Amino acid sequence: MQFSTLLYDTADGIATVTLNRPDKMNSWNATMGREMVAAFREADQDPEVRAIILTGAGERAFCAGADIGGFAEDIKAREEHVPRRPVRDNGNDMLAFPNLVRTMSKPSIAAINGYALGIGITMILPCDIRIMSENAKVGFIFARVGLMAELGSTYFLPRLIGASRAAEMMLTGKQYTAQECLAMGLVSAVTPVGSLLDKAREIAHAIGEGSPLSIEMIRKAIFHGLDGTLEHAMEFENFALERCSRSAEHKEYVSAFIEKRKPDLKRIRKG
Repeated sequence: MQFSTLLYDTADGIATVTLNRPDKMNSWNATMGREMVAAFREADQDPEVRAIILTGAGERAFCAGADIGGFAEDIKAREEHVPRRPVRDNGNDMLAFPNLVRTMSKPSIAAINGYALGIGITMILPCDIRIMSENAKVGFIFARVGLMAELGSTYFLPRLIGASRAAEMMLTGKQYTAQECLAMGLVSAVTPVGSLLDKAREIAHAIGEGSPLSIEMIRKAIFHGLDGTLEHAMEFENFALERCSRSAEHKEYVSAFIEKRKPDLKRIRKG
């Protein structure tokens, strides 16, 4: 599939989705939103892909927020009483992105390579893992432009860093450095500027060593556990353990361990 606002490539079991509007600091627009949903769906459906990396072109910005021109167009349309587009386009626009990322079978890694502001920060909260380059900054700047935080960010952020810290970040609109984000647990690693993608690929390759079914079940358990009880978490774990233990993947991993070789999941697909 061809994209106009993204770069999409796959190699060594990793799909890399790169926001590609560097002349506009990778600012988001509706086309980018639709293409992000399409790219993640394509990666999730590709049996060769084990993990997805989301990043931005260049070193200046991951995504500096929504394209301000879109705000101006919306304001003008309201003033002229022009009918606006429907909020949701059959699940293919950006509103579908958070639930897609959380429910698909492949884990995602956000590699934040510069400014991540507004929607640039909310789009990465559903990802499994977030890492930043040392020059990156994030900011929930919505209150400073008279808007509301979106993409489920008021759900995700308190669960990631606690309600008090989330309130401070969102209500002040302050920009936070990579080290501050690391200290509060919003990201799991900070790298030198030129090493960000290497670190993301290192994590992705480590994930790729695991059983795809196990990874899918573990992700579901983690995310379900954010809202459920201990009893519900253990009930799902028991279900997933039974399913995994009966799978061809489990048999292959055990055989590989005994035979002192690497697991070969291609032989499962051929079988």
